Amino acid sequence: MANPAIALAQQPAKTADVAVATPFGGDKCKPKPKPKPKPKPHHLAHAMENMHQVLDTYSLTALGGGGKDKDDCKGATGATGATGATGATGATGATGATGATGATGATGATGATGTGGTGSTGATGATGATGATGATGATGATGATGATGATGATGPCSDIDLYSPSNTEDFQVVLTGGKTFVGKASTPGGTIVWQDLTNAVAVGNDPANPNYPPNVCAVGIEAQGNDAFVKAVTTTGTVFQTHGDIAGNTFVWDEAWIQQTTP
Repeated sequence: MANPAIALAQQPAKTADVAVATPFGGDKCKPKPKPKPKPKPHHLAHAMENMHQVLDTYSLTALGGGGKDKDDCKGATGATGATGATGATGATGATGATGATGATGATGATGATGTGGTGSTGATGATGATGATGATGATGATGATGATGATGATGPCSDIDLYSPSNTEDFQVVLTGGKTFVGKASTPGGTIVWQDLTNAVAVGNDPANPNYPPNVCAVGIEAQGNDAFVKAVTTTGTVFQTHGDIAGNTFVWDEAWIQQTTP
């Protein structure tokens, strides 16, 4: 669309509407004919009319009518007309071509290391296999002496006694394992033949010796003539004895135990 201002500038000025001052003479103050009333212009027409007035003024200046003149017939310059309305917005132009891809930016700095919270405790793992037996440790220091224990039961007593009336006789009595044995050797220190004095009844060739006292703790033997005696004392102090025949070369013990007077 052609610019209205340029189009108007290309049209010749209307001399009928403007009093032109020329160097060729004539009536410079001749009144201009009164213009006919014009219909109320449209906004665009109004703007073009204002432009036309501007161009008329420009034409007067171009023809030598401009500048200050001593002739007072020229009236004062009129006030500047109002600014015309803004023209309609033109259509949006076509989208331009896509620009070239820009260069890759520099790598950013590494961010700070984040500290995570402590996780919850995991479940207890399975029990591992038994390890190998370790080396034997050094012997520890000796512990303190323990308290004295209670007195135990009295154990069986052991005792021995002997008598040798001649070089062909050796009498001995022994207490061991809770039993009393009497024996004879043909010479002092010779081999002894033993007889059990605790038999309640006869056992083989060993006659009975009833009433053997319990808890015997010591024994002794004595002999005189054809008689021999074995004495026994118990843990309670009771004394017992039994008799044996030793007449000639005999050695017979087949009598019961008899309690003696307690000392």
